[in-house]
Amino acid sequence: MLNRNEELQRWHDWTSPDFFETTGDRETPVVPLFLRQLLPVRFQKTKLTMIGWMLVIVAMGIGSAAYNTASNILFMTLSLLLSSLVLSGILSLINFRKLQWSMGAPRHLQVGEVGMAEVEVRNNKQVFPTLGICFEVGSSASDKAQHLYLNHAIKAGDAVKLDWTFIPRKRGRCEIFLSGVESQFPFGFLKKVMGHELREEVLVWPQQIDYMFTLENKGQRILSGSSKRNAGLGSDLLNLRPYAPGDPPRLVHWKATARLGKLMIRQLAQEGEGGYHLILDTDSQQWNDEVFETLCSLVCSLADALFHAGRLETVVVNGASPLSIRGLRDLHDFYDCLALLETVPYGVASVEMSRGNQITFRPLGERGVAIYVDQTKAGQTHD
Repeated sequence: MLNRNEELQRWHDWTSPDFFETTGDRETPVVPLFLRQLLPVRFQKTKLTMIGWMLVIVAMGIGSAAYNTASNILFMTLSLLLSSLVLSGILSLINFRKLQWSMGAPRHLQVGEVGMAEVEVRNNKQVFPTLGICFEVGSSASDKAQHLYLNHAIKAGDAVKLDWTFIPRKRGRCEIFLSGVESQFPFGFLKKVMGHELREEVLVWPQQIDYMFTLENKGQRILSGSSKRNAGLGSDLLNLRPYAPGDPPRLVHWKATARLGKLMIRQLAQEGEGGYHLILDTDSQQWNDEVFETLCSLVCSLADALFHAGRLETVVVNGASPLSIRGLRDLHDFYDCLALLETVPYGVASVEMSRGNQITFRPLGERGVAIYVDQTKAGQTHD
């Protein structure tokens, strides 16, 4: 690693071929250096902008007039224009040296939810700042690419993060990418492009929808959007919460109280509240494309409500082994399964469970989905 003085000395000798080298290999012959400037390596391009072409045309005109008139002033003007073009290329090269960037994607998303990705830019130079950088980013959820502009300079050794948002429109895999970096720094005569493609993949969960789920025979009623734990006086531990006036002393959790330094109360599940088992059968003869997407959204919404109510025990997808839902990680694994779920041919899924409180789903009309508990209709999606 070069220190500050060594790097300054190296930058001052810009006539050395090593000034332009992009790798650690030394390159002393002049011919390869010249050819590399005319034919740059892959993904590295330097092009004249419209202003740059105008500068070249003006320089040619002034040069012709200078040779015809032998005017020293015109020769000085020509030298100024040509040196501006050369200086623009040198400063543009300095701007990109020792510049690193990386892209970060969100861990998970839902359909219609605003996702935020970020690009981290780090300037590893010891002396010179970096500025005037533009990143071209995009996602499979949008047909148009976006441009992230660096609005301020990055000092030597510093790093910044640029955020950008996108909204996925369908469940499944969503790909976000960074396709290139470009800059017209410093005068806008040259456009330097560094093609460095980065790609990340995000699983998009089904969208939350409105539905009604009623258990009249058990006095329970769950509506979408009302997710809460049902506390009782049973023996199963449901949650821990801070002490509130009126709580019985026998419910104090002394270990958690000593660890946190404040009174913590054990929240117990209500006796007699059984858990539910989601049974999902994606028979292709039963579900068309539109209703199948509604089914995925309904299952995701219902599973979320049952989990936060402490009533979701297992889920079974197309006759596979039951997946126990013990925590949020298990629930997210189930959501990942829903994100990639597809219909299967008739007869592939065979569900055999002897437990009670089995929740199954059937098509309802042209677009709806009905919810059944132990073969008894208990709810449906809203039209």
